[in-house]
Amino acid sequence: MRLVRTMRIAAPRERVWELMADTERLNREVGLPSIRYEFLPRATGGTEMFGTVQVGPVSVRYRELPFEWVRPDFHSVRRLFESGPIRETALEFRLREEEGATRVDSTAVLVPRHFAASSFVRVVGEKLMRDLTETWKTFEAYLVGQAETPYPRHSRQPPVDRERLQRAVAALRQTGAEAQIVSRLADYLAHAPPEDVTTIRPFALADAWGWERLAVLKTFLRAASREVGLLELRWRLLCPSCRGAAPENTSLHLGDIRAEVHCPSCNIRFDADFDKSVEVCFAVAPGVRPVREVQYCRGGPWLTPHVCAQLTLEAGKTRTLPICLPPGRYALVSPQAAGSIPFCVENAGDDGSKRKVCAAVKGQAGQAALVLPETAVGRQAEWTLANHTEEPVLLHLESQEPGVPVATAALVTTLQAFRDQFSSEVLSPGVEVAVRQICVLFSDLKGSTAMYRQRGDAPSYRLVRDHFEAMRRIIADHDGALVKTIGDAVMAAFADPAHGLAAAIAIQKEARALTDPLIVKLGLHSGPTIAINANGLLDYFGQTVNLAARLQSQSQGEDIVIAADLAQDARVAEVLRANACHLEPFTQTVRGLDAPLAMLCVTLPDEELSAGV
Repeated sequence: MRLVRTMRIAAPRERVWELMADTERLNREVGLPSIRYEFLPRATGGTEMFGTVQVGPVSVRYRELPFEWVRPDFHSVRRLFESGPIRETALEFRLREEEGATRVDSTAVLVPRHFAASSFVRVVGEKLMRDLTETWKTFEAYLVGQAETPYPRHSRQPPVDRERLQRAVAALRQTGAEAQIVSRLADYLAHAPPEDVTTIRPFALADAWGWERLAVLKTFLRAASREVGLLELRWRLLCPSCRGAAPENTSLHLGDIRAEVHCPSCNIRFDADFDKSVEVCFAVAPGVRPVREVQYCRGGPWLTPHVCAQLTLEAGKTRTLPICLPPGRYALVSPQAAGSIPFCVENAGDDGSKRKVCAAVKGQAGQAALVLPETAVGRQAEWTLANHTEEPVLLHLESQEPGVPVATAALVTTLQAFRDQFSSEVLSPGVEVAVRQICVLFSDLKGSTAMYRQRGDAPSYRLVRDHFEAMRRIIADHDGALVKTIGDAVMAAFADPAHGLAAAIAIQKEARALTDPLIVKLGLHSGPTIAINANGLLDYFGQTVNLAARLQSQSQGEDIVIAADLAQDARVAEVLRANACHLEPFTQTVRGLDAPLAMLCVTLPDEELSAGV
C-alpha cells in the first residue's frame, strides 16, 4: 500500500528541512509513540538498531534500517516488524525548491502481514498522512510568522509549576546573575518543547540569544546550585563518530565517567577526553517542570547534523545521485571500513571535472577500505557510490567544520563558578581523564617564614587569608578557578592561557598596590594534563602541572615566569603587549626535563596599565 501527499510550504527549503529533519520532535508532534531502543553489534562494523513501541497493551518490536538522507533534498526510513498486522513500513520526505517556496512530497509504504490486515493497515496509513499534513501546516504557520512555535501540541507540556519557577528565579537573581539572562531563561523553561529543556546546551542558547557564552554558562551554573534549584547539572559523553550521547550517557554525574567509553549505536570505544568528549549541559529541575525523558527517534538526520549525506549500499550495488554540499572540509566515512578519506568542496562550479565524483568500498567484510580518487569536488556534483564487498555498507559524507558549540568539561571545571557550586562533583577514585590543554598557575609568597616570625602567627595568617581571597577573586574575574592552596601557595587553572597570564598580571598589580605589600612569586604553564580525584577534589597532575610549579620556583618575586614558547601564542602575546610587559629571556635546567628550558621573566612597568585581554 503506497500513499502520497504533496504540500507547498511558503518558506525556503533549508528552513523547512530544519524542522522535517528533526525526527525526534517531528514524531512527538505527529503523535507517534515513544520508543525503547537496543543495539546489536555487526561483525563487519556498526550496529543493527531495534525499537520497541507500546501500542495499548501490546509491545511491538521492529528492526530499523539506517535512515538515508541528502541534506536538504530528502530523508527516508524503513522498519521491519517482527509481529503484528504490519510487516514493513517505509516513509520518505522529498523537498524541492519551487518559486520561493518548498514543495514537500510525503510518501508512505505500508505492507500488511496478511490479507486480513489490509483494511486496518490502510486506516493506519491514512491517519498517519492526515497527521503529517496537519503538522506541515503548523510548520508553515511558524515559518511565515503566524505561530510562535512549530510544536503547539507539546511546547508547554507538561506545564511549569509557576510558584516554584518564580521562587527559583528570585533566588537566582539574589546571586547577582544578569537580570536579562535570568528572565530569558525563565521564559525558555516555561515555554520550550520538553526535549529542549532536558538537554540544554548553554553555548548554543547563548548564540541564539545573542549573549556572551561564558556569561550564560555562569548563570546556568548558579541556577543549578542547591540554593537555587532551577536547573540540574549534567554530564554527557559525546561519541566522536556520531557526536551524540548514548541514551544511558545523558544524565551522568562526574563520578560516573570512566576513562574509556562505549557508544552502543556506533559500536566503537573512545577515550573520555575533557576537551572533546565530555560535555556539560543542563536540564530543568523536575520540581519546576516535571518533564519525562523519553525518545521518539534515534536515527534521524538532525541527531547527526555534521553528516550531510547518509546512504546504504547493498552488496555489489552502485548508486548514482546528485549531492550539493556547501564549500568546506569533508570526509568520506563508513562504519564498515577503517579510517576515513578527507576531501574539500570548492565553490567553483564551472569545472566539469569536479561535477562527477566516484567513491567506492572495496575489500572483504570487516576489512573494507574506502576509495575516493578526488581530493576536491564542486558544490553541485553527481556522485557514483559503489559497494564492491559482499555485505551492505553505510556511507557518510561528514562535514569537518565546527559544529554545535559545546561547553566542555575542560572549560567548565576551570571556572570558579563551578568550583564554588559543585565542589562535590569529582571523578571516582582511580579514574584518570585526559585534558589536552589547560593553563596552570602556581603562586607563592616570598619571605613568608620571616613574616610569621616577625609579626606573629595571627596577624600573618589574617594577611595570608586576605591574600587568598584576593587571589580567588582575581582568578574568577579572569575565567579561572582556584584549584587548591598549599601552605602559602595557590594552584589555579584556566582554559585559556591568555586569561591565566592576565590574571597573573592583575595579581602582581594588586599586590604592589597594597599599603602593606606582599611579594608574590608566580609561574605559568600551559599544556596537557590528567584530571583526577585528589582527596575529594577535582585536581590535575602531569608534566604541565610540574613545570608550572618549577617555573614558579624560578620567580624572584613581583614577576611572572613562563616558558618562552608560551609567548608565541597570539592571545598571550597580545596580553603582554597591552600591559607593556618587559620580557627577560633566560635558560635554566629544570628537574624532570632532559634539556635546559627556555624561559621568560615577565615584569611590569612602574606605571599602572590595564590588564585586559
